[in-house]
Amino acid sequence: MKKAFVCIYIILFCFQMASAQRLTLNDAIKMALENRWELKNQQLQVQLAEGENDKLKAKWLPQVNASADMRWNTQLQTSVFKNAPFANGQDVKLVLGVPFNNNLGLSAEQKVYDAATKYDRQLNQATVQSQTITLEKLKSDLKLAVTEAYFAALFQREKLVLAEKTVERTKAYWEAGKTKFEKGALLKNDLDRLVLEFNNAQSNLNKSRQDEALSVENLKYQIGLKSEVVVELTENLTSLFLQNQSLSLESTIDQRPEILQEQAALKINELTEQKQKARLAPVVSAYGNYTALQLNDTFNPFASGTWFPFNYIGMKLNVPVFDGKQTALLKRDYAIKAQVNRNNVEKLKADFGYEVRNTTNILNQEKINLEDTKANLVLAQQILETDRFRYEKGTILLSDLKNTEYSLQSAENNYLTSVYNFLVAAVRYKKAVGGL
Repeated sequence: MKKAFVCIYIILFCFQMASAQRLTLNDAIKMALENRWELKNQQLQVQLAEGENDKLKAKWLPQVNASADMRWNTQLQTSVFKNAPFANGQDVKLVLGVPFNNNLGLSAEQKVYDAATKYDRQLNQATVQSQTITLEKLKSDLKLAVTEAYFAALFQREKLVLAEKTVERTKAYWEAGKTKFEKGALLKNDLDRLVLEFNNAQSNLNKSRQDEALSVENLKYQIGLKSEVVVELTENLTSLFLQNQSLSLESTIDQRPEILQEQAALKINELTEQKQKARLAPVVSAYGNYTALQLNDTFNPFASGTWFPFNYIGMKLNVPVFDGKQTALLKRDYAIKAQVNRNNVEKLKADFGYEVRNTTNILNQEKINLEDTKANLVLAQQILETDRFRYEKGTILLSDLKNTEYSLQSAENNYLTSVYNFLVAAVRYKKAVGGL
């Protein structure tokens, strides 16, 4: 029965691995760009901004209105003709109109000239540009987050492998020591020490498993995958290190999305300042109207000879004379906002210049650390080979061999950490110089 359960477990595990989502770093980044909701929302914001162009064009289409008015004058209005000459200078009261007035009309208005329209178009172009830059910034930030999460998952996976090796080694020593203890060739205290080393290694393995699971969970979140999806990372730290070891990028901090965002905001404020002046310019419109008016004593819209059409066309000029200094005050505010944007651009350039220098120094230092830890790893491997031979010949004790193995384990961990730190420094350097 136990063997059956083991077989079922192995089959389920193999099926799970066969259906796992295989991911390279590029796959993870691509998937994140497709799945993350904030990117989808920002893409919609870009579409909304682009849609404003259609609204601006629609404002210049003729505005046509149709109207219908059917009126029953239940009591006609009385008018007074003062000092009527046809009534010997007496006041004459006249009842004007007919009981039923029907009115059908069609009016149109077309804007001819509006100085603010030019700035509306330019402002919308700047807004579209700003939203597009925001989208690119979100993509850049997400690429960094996904890349670091991918590196962290690989790092924890390889730490787990080292922890498993440590458990295997300490278990072998414990089992060998137990055999010696049963034969009376090992003290109880020495056996307890071997048990303690195995227990500590097992605890470290459990912790490594938890860290690896958490790192994979974080990666799935960054990608936008559901928690229940199984992923398999197809790359390792060494292969990624080989891709980045000769990293050399040209600094393009002027193209950093943060600076481009601030420059877009500067342009918007400058254009808005100019638009305020255009508000004082005349607005010219053309208009026209055609109306048919029916006057009748009875309600009969089809009665002939009762409809009287009239129509007109004209040009309208609207000139602002005094707006209570609102335009001047708004121009002042937008001029100040534009200066704030200029100051922010200079500050961002200084900040990113420092970030480039700092990440460059960190990257160079990590290269040195990587070379040192690699040399130490090679040396530790050589020493272990020698000490194993000496132990087999009986020239050193088991404790000496174990100390050498612990030194190798420490060297492996240090080298693995150095590779991980170098990769993180490399991707942050790419972000700093505008290459991500």
